[in-house]
Amino acid sequence: MDTTTIAQPAHPSTPEPGYVLRGLGLYELHANAILDSYQGGGKYLVPSGTQANGLYETRIGTRPERNRCECRGFASHKHCSHVVAAGRVAGRSAVCDGCGARTWRRDLSEVQESLTYFEGDLLCRSCRRDSDAL
Repeated sequence: MDTTTIAQPAHPSTPEPGYVLRGLGLYELHANAILDSYQGGGKYLVPSGTQANGLYETRIGTRPERNRCECRGFASHKHCSHVVAAGRVAGRSAVCDGCGARTWRRDLSEVQESLTYFEGDLLCRSCRRDSDAL
């Protein structure tokens, strides 16, 4: 009995839609500004890719169908590059359990033992330093 397998041809990957690529570009250019614009409740201010000094209020919900943006593209298509950029920022950031500031996940550390915080809490560098000083 022959147990040789024949390699199947790889399926060509589906190219990303243009709005997704534009959103990833906005993220690459403005990630820190988008994070700094966080207003709570999933709201971010995302720069326009076409208008100088233009900003769009974008809301990232816990479910994709709750995402919103005030741009014309979202009004007509229910998706846009601003939601993609804000969604990327939301996915790569979290709220510090100490001070409540939204920051990059890479800058947060999980509490192992503390008299001040619960095990598993995420703390920014500043709150971690303050906790260690106690």
